[in-house]
Amino acid sequence: MVMFQVSDLAGARRREFLDEAKRSSASLRDTDGSVLIMLAAQRIAALHEAVAVTTQLFTAEAVLARTSSPTPVELGGLAWLAEFDPDDRAEALAEIRNAVVLTVASEDPAPLREALHAWVTTAAVMRDEARRAVHIGSVQDSAFVEVVAPRSSDDG
Repeated sequence: MVMFQVSDLAGARRREFLDEAKRSSASLRDTDGSVLIMLAAQRIAALHEAVAVTTQLFTAEAVLARTSSPTPVELGGLAWLAEFDPDDRAEALAEIRNAVVLTVASEDPAPLREALHAWVTTAAVMRDEARRAVHIGSVQDSAFVEVVAPRSSDDG
């Protein structure tokens, strides 16, 4: 890894420093000896979001290890998990864990944002009793009707 100096930013190596930061990361030694790292903003966003959600996951998993009926307050940032039964909660947590790994590996927050959005949306649907009944209710044979196959029209 190349260590850039403050003087490089004012000279011909400025473009090299910026290109290195865009490609992966660039290290800069300040005049006082401290080292600063420059990364693309998307990488920082991905890491910050992954850390925040991982902390929420640990909290939720600790609560779920104690009780099968957590309150939204106990679940903290993942309070919406309280809308689900244990199987759906387990599925949501597994998908979120996978999304965290993808986010860190790809250095892109999109997989995590997409997974969270999908589960939060599903929780909002489950909060409404009528919608919940449609999604988790049992299916009766009487809910289905026979339809006639379409016929060609003679209007033609």
